[in-house]
Amino acid sequence: MQARYDFPKAAPAVYKAMCALEGAVMQNPDLEKSLIHLIKIRASQINGCTFCVNMHLQEARADGLNAQQLDLLCVWREAQVFSARERAVIAWAEAITLVSQTGAPDEDYNAMRQFFTEAQIAGYTLAAVAINGWNRLVLTARTVHPVDASATATAAVAAA
Repeated sequence: MQARYDFPKAAPAVYKAMCALEGAVMQNPDLEKSLIHLIKIRASQINGCTFCVNMHLQEARADGLNAQQLDLLCVWREAQVFSARERAVIAWAEAITLVSQTGAPDEDYNAMRQFFTEAQIAGYTLAAVAINGWNRLVLTARTVHPVDASATATAAVAAA
């Protein structure tokens, strides 16, 4: 895959606005960083954004998120390692990511209401909106994720 364009250079004002939204989400004291990580990773998995999956998994690991949860996030409905509130956030992130298919169902919203205030729901919704925006920017620009040279070398040795 070859990159198409560099969107921060092509549209600096829009890039700055996206960064401001991202900053507002990440600095919101009412939101749990671990839940934001789950939102970012799951939405990026659904959208097939390799760059964002790679980046957000690294960030989540650096922040000490449970490795088993990260490994099983792509199959979270079957995995028994997520709490009810984590499941509510992940389902809501999926509903927002797939909004044209789901319509953001009441069932998912009501699950969020069991654990979070309206302000928190709005914040987690904006976290999902932001990552979906980033995914679309990165995917359409075909931004290439960095390759870990040591992982590539290990895979080459294993394949030999």
